[in-house]
Parts: sequence; C-alpha cells; structure tokens
Amino acid sequence: MLEELEQGSPSYVTEDLTSTASADDDEIRERMSGNLCRCGAYGGIRSAIREVSS
Repeated sequence: MLEELEQGSPSYVTEDLTSTASADDDEIRERMSGNLCRCGAYGGIRSAIREVSS
C-alpha cells in the first residue's frame, strides 16, 4: 500500500480523490449510525460535515 501511495495510485479502499465529497443528511446519519454520543451534538456534527464537504 505504501508503494501505491508513493505512486499516487489509490488502493481499492480509497475514495475517489478527484471528485468533491458530498453527502445529504440521510447519508451522514447512516454513516454516523454506529457512533454513540450522549452529548446530543449530532446536529452540530452533521453541520460541520456538510460545511467541510462543500
């Protein structure tokens, strides 16, 4: 894998590095579904993810 990285070739587990990442609220919720947070900050976390991905 390090050789692939040095050559700039993403491996089969690497996301498409040339396209802009985007996700709607449903996808963000789905991807966060395995995390348990008792602080109730999910709304803020989703907002931060949307901001960074835009």
